[in-house]
Amino acid sequence: MIEKEVICVICPSSCHVTVKGDGKTVSEISGYTCKRGKDYAEAEYISPMRTLATTVKAEGYSCPIIAVRSNKPMPKEKIFDAMAEIQKAVATPPFYVGKPVIENILDTGVDIVLSNQ
Repeated sequence: MIEKEVICVICPSSCHVTVKGDGKTVSEISGYTCKRGKDYAEAEYISPMRTLATTVKAEGYSCPIIAVRSNKPMPKEKIFDAMAEIQKAVATPPFYVGKPVIENILDTGVDIVLSNQ
């Protein structure tokens, strides 16, 4: 049995949730104070996902780099490989929030898009 402590980030309570299982399924969960915390901890145990925010090179922009982000969370284990692909990318005009710079990065179904941050 694999045990993992997850700190929930859904609300300000920051519950310390203990999840036990075989790594792919949850057999026991404790320490949560709401259903959202339970759902978050289960998802984090089975398949952790993260939103990625960074910068890429920009041609024809007022600055040599521009902010980008993933349009939805991606598998945590693919973040470093995604960053290697993003380092090769170059954003070109027109520049607008949400414009894809890389579509379906690493076959995850996640696009890297221009951001306003």
